[in-house]
Amino acid sequence: MLRIPRILTKPSFLQALRPASRPSLGRTFVPRAQWRNASTSTGGTASTRRKFGFLSGGALLALGLSPFYASHIHADAVAPDETEDLSLGALIRTYVVYTMCSIPTLVDNSPKLMQLATLPGIRWFAETFVRITFFDQFVGGDTAQNTLPLLYKLRATNKGALFAYSVEVDEAEATASSSKGTQAERSPYKRIVDEMVHCVDVAADFEDRISGKVHTGRKTWVAVKLSALLPDAEVLIKLSSHLLTTRPRLPIAFPGCPHSTDLDVLDKPPVEPSQRPGALTAEDIAALRELHVDLVRICTRAQQRGVKIIIDAEYSWYQPAIDALTLSLTRQFNKLPSRSNPDASHVQPLVYGTYQAYLRRTPEHLAQSLADAKAGNYALGVKLVRGAYHPHELAAHAAGLAHNPSLSISPDAQPPVWSMKPETDACYNECLRVLINAIREDVDTRRPRGLPQTPAVAALFGTHNWESCELLLQELVKTGLAFKGPEEGSLVLLPDDVTERVTIGQLYGMHDDLTNHLVNTTASNTPLIIKYVPYGALSEVMPYLSRRAIENKSVLGEGMAGRERRRAAAEIKRRLFGSWFAMN
Repeated sequence: MLRIPRILTKPSFLQALRPASRPSLGRTFVPRAQWRNASTSTGGTASTRRKFGFLSGGALLALGLSPFYASHIHADAVAPDETEDLSLGALIRTYVVYTMCSIPTLVDNSPKLMQLATLPGIRWFAETFVRITFFDQFVGGDTAQNTLPLLYKLRATNKGALFAYSVEVDEAEATASSSKGTQAERSPYKRIVDEMVHCVDVAADFEDRISGKVHTGRKTWVAVKLSALLPDAEVLIKLSSHLLTTRPRLPIAFPGCPHSTDLDVLDKPPVEPSQRPGALTAEDIAALRELHVDLVRICTRAQQRGVKIIIDAEYSWYQPAIDALTLSLTRQFNKLPSRSNPDASHVQPLVYGTYQAYLRRTPEHLAQSLADAKAGNYALGVKLVRGAYHPHELAAHAAGLAHNPSLSISPDAQPPVWSMKPETDACYNECLRVLINAIREDVDTRRPRGLPQTPAVAALFGTHNWESCELLLQELVKTGLAFKGPEEGSLVLLPDDVTERVTIGQLYGMHDDLTNHLVNTTASNTPLIIKYVPYGALSEVMPYLSRRAIENKSVLGEGMAGRERRRAAAEIKRRLFGSWFAMN
């Protein structure tokens, strides 16, 4: 039977169980000056913003406010405390961005429109418009240091951050032939590796200032995208194809499950390399070895500094290779304390893999991962998401079946992703329950016996879905991992050993109403919710911004249409015309 931790009987915790509009537990006060003084923007960026001044403000105001007089938007559509901290300019930006994201033709052509930033004559105007709209809405800053004020602001409201240097591979170039191996070509990717190590240091320094040099409660993590760490991402496709032919066959849908022998090819390459198209070459194997070395370097620094690493999922044709590398890293860095290894890292799980619920294989993949972690005595870190590339996956699979040019390498007749969104939703919620039960079992094993509280399983639930978030809170209470008072509006109270294992993640710039709802209905000493905060120079994050716009089109069109616009519009009308006018 689960015993209630002693801390939950303290008066301050019991008080938190009573109905309240805002939780008081676990709030870290960060002086507003720290938001401003943590770093300063680069001179070029500040200068650009000043030069654009009246032009940008006037354009956004005209574009943003013109629909208000032709629509009936009520101020009571949103809780007043969710947008009150935003400036008027930020509110107008939010309205404009989400209005643009809801225009299908505009969104579908966003990659081409982003290319305008490279054309002479209009480059400055195009870059500035993108910067004051999509960049400022979805990106934390140009550099890791520039993002620090945002990290302080998030932590002041008990939110953490998943820090990401957001450079993305261009899929059109993934299969293009590339000249091999010159240092000039390779050096940009080494700089990306260096930047990710620097990102770990910035995250660790921030946590050291906020929480001290402790190994618990550190909720500034770093995301790593593997395709960005290679001169040619096609190498990942080649490794994936190789693994499909060499792995033990299991009755699991493509892209299957990783195996402990997956990376043997890096140490024992074939004696006679295959001559078939797409086979791994000696140069490919050398590039993969170097990628593995770079990943070990990033994870080693993260282990030294107490920063968790989240390996992002990507397209299914990359996924067998990504799974193989992730399994290798988790087996190396997520080792749990034992008699033979008593000095295992205190920050666990250090490395998280990403599980996409829109893949048909995910329930079996998750079950296999939980079993392998238990057998191998390593901690399993799971980032559970729905998935970001559904239309691309369906189109690529259909093209492959028709023997047309395609990146798909799936041998299955069915596409790797579920056909309908309700299937993805059901898969996500099923995996959510499996993970909560696994976490409950882990906590039950340690609490009564007084064992070290090093988690053996932990999950980051990445979702903007209200139903899944409510289900998560319900399951936490139902299993005894969290506690809630009987009164209507009581807070959901989470002990420290639960927030070490359970985190909810949402994208910066999206669904702040859901984020704030979760913060305001829960209480914990350390953040339960973290925001995915990308950063990078404008030219580097263009692909990320294009993908974010495309993803937002599907989100805004599935029943949440206009939620973001209504929230921003209601607050703008309230400020400009007063509460009475906004409600009429």
